[in-house]
Amino acid sequence: MKRILTILATIAVVASTAAQTTRERILADPTLAAGVYRPYPTEVPEPSPVPKGYEPVYISHYGRHGSRFIEFNSEFEAVMSVFERAAKEGALTALGRDTYDKLLEVSKICAGRAGDLTQLGLQQQHQIAGRMVEHHPAIFRNKPVVTATSTTVPRCLLSMNGFTNELVRRAPSVEMELLDTGRPYMAILNPLSGVRGTPLANRVDLYRWPDAEWVAEWNDYRDRLIDNSRLLNSLFAADFVPTIADSGLFVMHLFRNICSFGGTPAATVDFSQVFTPEETYLWWKAVNIRYYIERGNSGIGGGFISEIADTMVFDFLQEAHKRLAAGQPAVTLRFGHDGCIMCMLCSMGITGWSKRVDSWERIEDEACCDFTIPMASNFQWIFYRHKRSGEVLVKMMLNEEELELPLPSDRAPYYRWEDVERYCRKQIADSTLYKFDFSLLAPTTDANDAAK
Repeated sequence: MKRILTILATIAVVASTAAQTTRERILADPTLAAGVYRPYPTEVPEPSPVPKGYEPVYISHYGRHGSRFIEFNSEFEAVMSVFERAAKEGALTALGRDTYDKLLEVSKICAGRAGDLTQLGLQQQHQIAGRMVEHHPAIFRNKPVVTATSTTVPRCLLSMNGFTNELVRRAPSVEMELLDTGRPYMAILNPLSGVRGTPLANRVDLYRWPDAEWVAEWNDYRDRLIDNSRLLNSLFAADFVPTIADSGLFVMHLFRNICSFGGTPAATVDFSQVFTPEETYLWWKAVNIRYYIERGNSGIGGGFISEIADTMVFDFLQEAHKRLAAGQPAVTLRFGHDGCIMCMLCSMGITGWSKRVDSWERIEDEACCDFTIPMASNFQWIFYRHKRSGEVLVKMMLNEEELELPLPSDRAPYYRWEDVERYCRKQIADSTLYKFDFSLLAPTTDANDAAK
């Protein structure tokens, strides 16, 4: 009965969400405006029943690092310098003084710690790992082989260590075959990094903030979209506002920093009076457009962004063949960054990131919302084998929520592995960035034909 009630409640929430515009969702829940800075949800849906006769045998996972402190020290310092100057000149309003005092309080916690993993970020990895063990006992009670790799960024390495430590604590029979980080993994774990020797080495900065050609157009759009005069005059004296060199950039830095505080020990400091609900939504909208341009199917660079994660998709395929053929329960863990998950969803044609729209106004309701990739977000493929026939099914989850794939299935969210592999091969077969050796994969029904 409890299971039925949970399903009904989930259906009701999904239906309600689908009926709302993104603007309405953010006005109802301002925490969504934190976008990619949003802490990982504390509650996730219960998994759907596994088809009869199947049991989980393999998990393939890509996880973003957990919540961090501020993203850039330079942006926080730029915000603080404006408030410091206003304070010295006696140009702070009552709200400005209150905001500055709160920023000083936050500074004691966050200043100089850009990019560092927080304790909340570590806790998020523990919780995700714990649920992985809880939901797939057939894997973790049978001495699964676990490999784990991370990018060279410290918060990713710490996230990997936290995740694997929790796995071992929950399932002592785990056999750690590999626990590693280093540059050799970067071309797969973070193709956005522009590592020398990859096809992106000389192109990665041509489409990204702040030097890409589209940035000037985005700045103009941002200034038309958002009137910052109310906010600026609520913080500073009228004669001080014109002295702020680039007020639009200042407000964006203020917004981004306030969004990032929610995943830090400074989360209890209240900045809700700074931005109105509508301003909060509009600034989220502007930032979300940036993510779509850089990491969605925007068409930038002739559409090559949709191919960035092809190496990651191929790695998922290759590891699946290797582990399924070995016949021993296994788990492959990878730890990296938000943009890699976004690009992977785009590469695979997953609804919510893969659609190309011709108007920036349509992005949030038709193409992507960055708050679907919060801190510690993860993309998981769960493989199930039938005990008698040996048929393999696969289920994909984003942030532990089951995904609907663009494939036919009478058992969705469970799909025949042959169909999923055939589809993935087709998606990456025509990549102009990478050429894959599909002979490295064991043949499956019709899959080789699709890759030709």
